[in-house]
Amino acid sequence: MKKITVLLAGVAASWSLSVFADSQVTVYYPGTTETAQVSHAQNLAQLLASPALNNRSWWPGTVIAEKQATAVAEQQYQQTLTRLKAWAAEEEGDQAAAINQVIRQLTALNVTGRQFTSLDPDWVRLRPQANRRLEGEYRVYTVQQPSTVTVMGAIAGAGKTSWQPGRDTRDYLDGHQRLAGAERNIAVVIAPDGDVKEAPVAYWNHRHTEAAPGSILYIGFSAWALPEQYEDLNQQIISVLTHRIPD
Repeated sequence: MKKITVLLAGVAASWSLSVFADSQVTVYYPGTTETAQVSHAQNLAQLLASPALNNRSWWPGTVIAEKQATAVAEQQYQQTLTRLKAWAAEEEGDQAAAINQVIRQLTALNVTGRQFTSLDPDWVRLRPQANRRLEGEYRVYTVQQPSTVTVMGAIAGAGKTSWQPGRDTRDYLDGHQRLAGAERNIAVVIAPDGDVKEAPVAYWNHRHTEAAPGSILYIGFSAWALPEQYEDLNQQIISVLTHRIPD
């Protein structure tokens, strides 16, 4: 599998350096339609200390998103679905079925213009370079600490499974049959904070790799299965998964 690249890295909204930075932030809470508004936070430290967020989220999985970056993320999400559907239309049988399963998985997601920065208040407080200035409109999606990992991609039985401390990535995949055209040697682990790493899972290259609670374990399509015009589809799908709105 080619080295993973996050396609939206270059389009994340720039954090303003203006001394007059101002912001409007909408905070979302899991399992409810309740929201809160935080106005005029000049930086992350001020935002995270607000009553709307203070001790109200599991920080590794908390997502902050910017308005313009969200428009780009949604556009690339739709482009990814369109390309998958075009590929499925060119295939038949088991290969088409595998592609359509991935389409169904992605269709169930919502994406946002995630900004890849730590929202841990202690980290931000102790590292001035992490205390980024805020300007414009943002959304923050809070989460409760998860107890599952999610298996996705070209694999049977996709969905959530119980997380266990110290468990190897390969063990989470046991009992899940690879679908037609699936990658068999590498799984991609997408952590709740958006970090992406490869986990060798075949008998010949296996290396113990753990997944944090809330991670996605993505099984992509192998290089030999992807037509030349779709060879970057795995990277596009991974980018979508790093920008998903948390459950």
